[in-house]
Amino acid sequence: MLTSEERQRIEEEERKRIAEEQYRSEVRAKLRSESAASTKESPGTRPWAVIFGIVVAGVICLIILANTSKAKTGSDSGAAAQADTSATAKTRYLPVSQKIATGQITVRAGGYIPYRITITPEMVDPRVTGNFTAYGGSGNDILAVVADERSYTNWINGHEAQVLWGTQGKQTTGDIEAKFLQPGEYYLAFSNRFSVFTDKQVSLEVDLNYKKA
Repeated sequence: MLTSEERQRIEEEERKRIAEEQYRSEVRAKLRSESAASTKESPGTRPWAVIFGIVVAGVICLIILANTSKAKTGSDSGAAAQADTSATAKTRYLPVSQKIATGQITVRAGGYIPYRITITPEMVDPRVTGNFTAYGGSGNDILAVVADERSYTNWINGHEAQVLWGTQGKQTTGDIEAKFLQPGEYYLAFSNRFSVFTDKQVSLEVDLNYKKA
């Protein structure tokens, strides 16, 4: 027979065992609850992953499209440049010659004779070339110049002027050569204003030469 102390000890141990078992059951239940909650929350994170994936894919597509567009633009530019080069290569420039003055002229004493020359944008590498020979008086000489309209006006009135070509003072004979750098109105002029009494005879051949597309 168990004594009252032994029975009390056994009952105390049984209560402890039951309490420990109950505690373990509570812990297991709590762990299962947390695991279930975690499992339920994990699907909720999937939409964010999907959205992130879509954004990344969109950025990659934009980069690919941009590179493709640049490559196409470069190809188009190259084709256009090649077409322009081909068109330039096919352009032919024909030489053109226009007579400005020919034969013999008389420049009166104290007078002058001008020839107007019009240069247009369509003329490529325009220039005037020719020669002259003067007769009359004691020196058989004349003054000549090629200049734009303003410089011609100054020169013919005895003022300083920036000319394209001119004689070195009074000359008997000489070659004429002047290149026009831009379109405009120009003059070839022969002056006998230094002579008071004697007219001068001038033989000349002068042409305007350029190229035309």
